[in-house]
Amino acid sequence: MSTWELPLVIFTVFGQWAIGLAIMLTLVEYFSPATITEANLKQFRMGGMAVLPLVAVGLLFSIFHLGRPFAAYRALFNLGQSMLSLEIAFFLVVGVLALIYSYMWWKTPDKSSRKIVGAALSIVGLAAIVISSKVYALPARLAWDSLQTTAAFILTAVLLGAVSVALLLGKSEDETSLKAKKVFGWVILGAVIATVVVLALFAQTYGASAEQSAAVAATFASAIFVVRLVLGILIPVALAGLFVANGKSSSTIISVALFSVVIGELSGRILFYSSVMSQYPWF
Repeated sequence: MSTWELPLVIFTVFGQWAIGLAIMLTLVEYFSPATITEANLKQFRMGGMAVLPLVAVGLLFSIFHLGRPFAAYRALFNLGQSMLSLEIAFFLVVGVLALIYSYMWWKTPDKSSRKIVGAALSIVGLAAIVISSKVYALPARLAWDSLQTTAAFILTAVLLGAVSVALLLGKSEDETSLKAKKVFGWVILGAVIATVVVLALFAQTYGASAEQSAAVAATFASAIFVVRLVLGILIPVALAGLFVANGKSSSTIISVALFSVVIGELSGRILFYSSVMSQYPWF
C-alpha cells in the first residue's frame, strides 16, 4: 500500500468529482432549467451544497502527502516555474468558488444567479484538472507523460459528475426529468467508452520502454483492476443502459451505482500511481 499514494488518490478523485458535479449542475441550469422543479429542488440543493465538502476533503488529503504539511504554503512561491505550485493555486481558487457556489445553493436555492458562479467554477475547475494532469507529464515518467493522463482526469470528473446529477434526478418522473436522465445516460455511456479507449491506448504502450511495459503489466495483472473493471466500467454502463432505455431507475439503484463508480475511480487512480511508483521512489 505504500505505493498507492492514498492522499493523492483522494485529492485528485474528490477534487475532480466536485468539479464534475459543478459542471453538470451548471449545464443543467443553463441548458435545461426546467429540469429543476419544486419537486426535486431539495435534491439539487443538496447536490450544489455537496461541491464544497468534496473539494475540502480533497484539499485536506493533499496536505497529508507532504512531509511538512504546515509548510505547504511555500509551494505557492514558485508559480512561474512549477506546475505543482500552479496546481495548488488553481485548486485554492476552486475552493473559494466552491464555497460561494455551495453557499448560494444553501441560502438561495431558488435564485438562478448562482449559475454565473457555477460557470466560473466549471472553467477554473477544468483548468485545474488539466494543470493537475501536467504535474505528472514528466519525461522521466514515460507511463504518465501523455495526453492519456489528462483525458483520464477529465473523464473522472465527467463520469462522477454525471452519475451524481442522475442521482439528484432519481425520484423525478416528469417528462423533462426523464429526458434529462436519458441525456445523462448517454453522457455516462460516452465517458465509459472514452475511458475504455484511454485504457486501450495505455495498453498499447507495452513494449515502448521498460517503464511503460512494467506499468501496463502491473495495471492489468492487478486484482485492483478487476474492481476497476466491474465497479468503474460495467456498472455505469448498466446504469446508462437503464436511462437510455426508458429514463427510469430507482434512487437506490443510482445510489449503489454512484458508490460503485466512486470506488471504481479510486481503484483506477490507485493503479495510476502504484503502477509507476512501485518502480521508482517519489519525485
